[in-house]
Amino acid sequence: MTDDNSPLGEIVPNWTPRAHPLSDPQYHSIQGQYCRLELLNSKTNDQVFQQLYDAFKPIEDMHFKYLKYGPFKTVDDVKELVRQKEQPSSNTVLYTIFVNDIAVGFVGYLRIDCDQGTIEIGNVNYGHELVRTRQATEVVFLLLKYAFDTLGYRRVEWRCNSLNSKSRVAAGRFGFQYEGTWLKSEVAKGRSRDNSWHSIIDDEWSLVKQEFQRWLNANNFDQTGQQLTKLNAKKVNPRQRKITDADQQKYD
Repeated sequence: MTDDNSPLGEIVPNWTPRAHPLSDPQYHSIQGQYCRLELLNSKTNDQVFQQLYDAFKPIEDMHFKYLKYGPFKTVDDVKELVRQKEQPSSNTVLYTIFVNDIAVGFVGYLRIDCDQGTIEIGNVNYGHELVRTRQATEVVFLLLKYAFDTLGYRRVEWRCNSLNSKSRVAAGRFGFQYEGTWLKSEVAKGRSRDNSWHSIIDDEWSLVKQEFQRWLNANNFDQTGQQLTKLNAKKVNPRQRKITDADQQKYD
């Protein structure tokens, strides 16, 4: 039941569905300052699959702890995962991460909703040589930039196992704002999984983007490649409109 005084959301003028990430072949490869993303699918050559398999082997026990797949026993296991993810029902787009023309990980979009302009960054798989590098940060920046600036999406999400503290910290560092945790969302590897949700919306992207660009500037790194200042995307994104506990109490 509603009445004439019931609040409504903001009008979105001239809204049209957004393009799918695969709609323009020129973006099947996305070049950054320090790394390159290339579409990963069953047509990817065997050398790349071997490099990906090798990249995860030294850290596989810890890396796949909170993921719903892995560790990979063989290179064919990597290929099978990619084959499954490229099925239309998976609603996923994967990219290989290249540094100096070597495949060092993969990442992707999922939960792609062109009609509503929402998309999730997920399947974040960084090999041992990529972890805690400027390239690792640039990967997320490139995906955010493509989603907001090129495709015009309104919302980019980051979802992770609520027990995965590293992923939750990373989400904040990249500027994603915590929105809540869904209890018993999934059963993964025979265990109950609660999912923590984070997002960046288009209103916030301009400031977050500037902070990424500041941090990724070559002048922010010394001769050994160490950062001179930290990335503070979370702090530059003071979300103004959000559901707070106080808001919810009005309805309890």
